[in-house]
Amino acid sequence: FMLVLDYHGRLVHSFHGLPSGRRAVTAGRSDYAKEIPKGLEKLGLPVAPPADDKPVNLPDLKKVDGGHPAGVRVFLKSPGKMPVVEVLPMKVETRAALQLPSKPVGIEAESLKNWLEQIYPPAIRSVDANQPFTKFTGSLRLEPAGCDKNRRYALLRGPVNMSKQRESQSSFEGNLQAVLTYDLVSPEVRSIRGVVEGDYLYRQRNLERLSMVAAIESRPE
Repeated sequence: FMLVLDYHGRLVHSFHGLPSGRRAVTAGRSDYAKEIPKGLEKLGLPVAPPADDKPVNLPDLKKVDGGHPAGVRVFLKSPGKMPVVEVLPMKVETRAALQLPSKPVGIEAESLKNWLEQIYPPAIRSVDANQPFTKFTGSLRLEPAGCDKNRRYALLRGPVNMSKQRESQSSFEGNLQAVLTYDLVSPEVRSIRGVVEGDYLYRQRNLERLSMVAAIESRPE
């Protein structure tokens, strides 16, 4: 129930608000986007927000010694939802796992868990969002992929599965594909760009499959 008051505390507008959608057309219930402008008009305030010419800056990380990436930026996209950007550090154990091998090796998905655990849909129920993933399974394959005059390359590919404490809770099933770069003389990873595609198995009253795409890029580059 929304009450709009003027600066004297007097009621100028009220409504029972719900987000737009099927429920919003029920008798006696209104859409916020329609009712809030009515309240602003009654207060004598501009309905449209003032223009803001400031550029939008994505969150980033500061450079670290040695020129290695400090972490990654994860872009999350789920159908019908606004994209979400997360910035996450690169842990020492993750950096060690991603070193360039001389031949193909297996890497457990758990090595990337501080990045992967951010892959869940925005605007889901807080009771679900506040329960983090606790189990990470899937064997990724890291293999050399040639070089040029400036860099060496590797591919990282494989399944990623995440679950919570109980089988009745939400989980994630997907696949990761990424390209990693390295200096010509050092096995330390210099950059990573990848994509995780899969389904978030949203378990509330019923099971709902929510397709998700997460782009991962190391920062700064």
